[in-house]
Amino acid sequence: MLLALGAAAAVRPALAAQVKDARGRAVAVASLSRLVCIGGAITEIVYALGLQDHVVAVDSTSEFPPDALRTKRNIGYMRSLSPEGVLSVSPSLLLVIEGAGPPEALDVLTASSVPLLFVDGTASRERVTGRVRFLAGVLGAPAQGDALCASIDAGFARLDQWRAAHAGGQRVLFVLSARAGRLTVAGTGTAADAIIGLAGGVNAAASLHGYRPLDDEAVTALAPDIVLTMDHAGPPPDPSALGGPGLRATPAGRHNNFIHMDGPLLLGFGPRAPAAALELAQRLADAVKA
Repeated sequence: MLLALGAAAAVRPALAAQVKDARGRAVAVASLSRLVCIGGAITEIVYALGLQDHVVAVDSTSEFPPDALRTKRNIGYMRSLSPEGVLSVSPSLLLVIEGAGPPEALDVLTASSVPLLFVDGTASRERVTGRVRFLAGVLGAPAQGDALCASIDAGFARLDQWRAAHAGGQRVLFVLSARAGRLTVAGTGTAADAIIGLAGGVNAAASLHGYRPLDDEAVTALAPDIVLTMDHAGPPPDPSALGGPGLRATPAGRHNNFIHMDGPLLLGFGPRAPAAALELAQRLADAVKA
């Protein structure tokens, strides 16, 4: 359904001249002809609205749909933007997810003559459709936005139906990276924490906030039933190489309960969020059965 919406006939957007963005800034928008999307969720939404022909550049987190990075200028990672690189594509409007940076680069971009709209980046069920409605309003595509929101709501309804029929409550530890024998894990206030909750799991690191590196003893104390990682578009890592003895001493390590999922799907909280949560919920249930 989402791909069908994005593949629809080209949409001619109507101009929304004055817009209040996620920071409460009133921004005058003069043209929608050359959009720059900074943030994978923004790119997914703009494509799903059928407005991809107006996009001239995206950031490196815009991995879905694949055509985005294949056919548009890549301006680099959203958290290490170069103002010169962004402005070099002659944009008419910058759509920037909250959390992009660095701050000094955003200061330069907001001071430029190009309108910049900050888009809320909160990882939550409600904010998924909120982002769609905001961008659809900015880009003059309210009908397409309504249809996309209806598709997303139907996806969440399927998730609710599945969760009502299956037990949840698995303790899940999201591991962002493993370096020098220390695991960086996701606490509260992260997209990983939000998707685990949507899928019916319990974040084993809920006592922490943000992404935190932990030693073996601290990892063992979290006692996750399942370890969740991103596959980074490559083969899943060898669980035995992911962590040290601390991870191997957990229930997840002892039972080899590791789940690997596509990063942008899992953490993007764009239009595919319901599908990501449902896939994770099903895989959590399967891992516990195994």
